[in-house]
Amino acid sequence: MGAGPLCHRAGASGIEVLETVVAGTEDDVVTRNINGLSRLGCLIDLDDFGTGSASIASIRRFAISRLKIDRSFVTRLDQDAEQRRVVAAIVTMAEQLDLDTVAEGVETVGEHTTLAQLGCGHVQGFGIARPMPYDQTLDWIRAHRSKLAPVPRIGDRPA
Repeated sequence: MGAGPLCHRAGASGIEVLETVVAGTEDDVVTRNINGLSRLGCLIDLDDFGTGSASIASIRRFAISRLKIDRSFVTRLDQDAEQRRVVAAIVTMAEQLDLDTVAEGVETVGEHTTLAQLGCGHVQGFGIARPMPYDQTLDWIRAHRSKLAPVPRIGDRPA
């Protein structure tokens, strides 16, 4: 299952599988169930990537759609060259395996900007939004989109 932008479409159900589950199981039932959910259209995210011992073979054995880069790699990413190299390696590997990426625990504009520069496809964390009741969500989405709308694309020149 490819993991380009169309893979993570609105309305698709997602399942998060901990890296320790993928790394620690040879159980065919677990493999069949996760892969069966993927065939039904569920997106399979490998959670806490980089903190366990999942191998590339186990990533391929399970129909993983997206790697969730653990918060421990995101913290101070904009200030730590070693952190940037690690995240850059994860994003590059994911890209080569046709997987999408999401960074967990983004709390600062600097972290968000650096992740975008490295090519991380998605972010989540308090720096984007704090948990909120459903009835506030649509207003938040509208306000967030209005902040993003006026941003010019790189290379565009004023008329």
